[in-house]
Amino acid sequence: MRRRDFIINSALALGGTALLTGCGKKEIQKSQNQVVRRKFKDTDMPLIALGCMRLPMRNDKIDMVELDKMVEYAMAHGANYFDTAYMYVDGKSENAIGEVLKKYDRESFILADKCPAYLVNSPSDVRKLCEEQLKKCQVKYFDNYMVHNINKNTISNYRDNNMYEELLKLKNEGLIKNIGFSFHGDPAMLREVIKEHKWDFCQLQINYLDWEVVNADELYQIADEAKVPVIVMEPLRGGVLCNLPDKAAQKLKEECPDDTQASFGLRWVASKERVFTILSGMSNLQQLKENVDTFVNYRKLSEKEEKTAHQIAQIIQSQGAISCTACKYCMEVCPRGINIPAIFGLYNMYKGNSAPNAGFMFVYNYNALDESTRADKCIKCGLCNKNCPQNLDIPKLLDEVKEAHKKAEKETA
Repeated sequence: MRRRDFIINSALALGGTALLTGCGKKEIQKSQNQVVRRKFKDTDMPLIALGCMRLPMRNDKIDMVELDKMVEYAMAHGANYFDTAYMYVDGKSENAIGEVLKKYDRESFILADKCPAYLVNSPSDVRKLCEEQLKKCQVKYFDNYMVHNINKNTISNYRDNNMYEELLKLKNEGLIKNIGFSFHGDPAMLREVIKEHKWDFCQLQINYLDWEVVNADELYQIADEAKVPVIVMEPLRGGVLCNLPDKAAQKLKEECPDDTQASFGLRWVASKERVFTILSGMSNLQQLKENVDTFVNYRKLSEKEEKTAHQIAQIIQSQGAISCTACKYCMEVCPRGINIPAIFGLYNMYKGNSAPNAGFMFVYNYNALDESTRADKCIKCGLCNKNCPQNLDIPKLLDEVKEAHKKAEKETA
């Protein structure tokens, strides 16, 4: 590792801030290859944005050198929208992206953050949290700021503490430009929330699998009918749609040979006209380059490709995969520290892989997990269910994985 790279990462590991630039602001070296943009109010937004929930990691720390390179590449190609949140990367995401973005003129990038509704116990908490986040991100205002994760467990916090009214005060003071919310509830709740106030935008989980299996189509329709602009989160379902089961991957290769699994999923989301930007949780420079390329050389989705997406979703469903997006909200409340996303991810790969050694690899990778974080350590307290945006019955599913592991272990012994 170069000396400068070592200094940057070491400073962050010690809890300090890394000196990524000199006194002046960095000039953006614009590439001729710019991502396609869509109009949002009076601003042209990049159709692809860097979601900062899954940042690059090195030795269990955010890799600031890699993140710096990613931001530089994104800015050069016009993908200048960055989305963070209070709890992302164990509360370190805001500091990290703020440290990198401080090199650039504030008007050159678009920064979104979220007020954690679960921490709001009084109206005054909204301002306190926003001011704390502005400081962590080293900016004087947020372009987009939202009530984070409205669902059945947080809606009372949002309503009882007049969060919208408090956000409106911040907007009038210039601390935020646009007010929105991210949502993980049912359609009936979304209808209520959208009607309650005049929102600048909403952030919804939309992808071609959820369109079929959950209710993403209805959620989108509600926002579309209300003419509320949409930001999309989880366009690739937490990586599920770029790690397709063999049969689904083969189908995509046959029907859309010019697409990667990721580019196809992103193009599908972009076909929804109410969407003005798509958040992708890219965790290394290569992923960023591939996603940027999708929107530099953007192709509209055809009717045939729409049918292909439907067919792939059906294949995935038939494989019995668990609808987990690896958001890790369940782990925030698990008293036993069970690595639920990792367990479900291994199970999904096992169920979707027809290779002869699939069972062996499932057992091998499962056994590589820390013994204290495996499925059999679940005490069925149910706290995870209350925090799951996908409304999964996690203890029951953990039992299924546990039994599948036992069976595979016997078969591969």
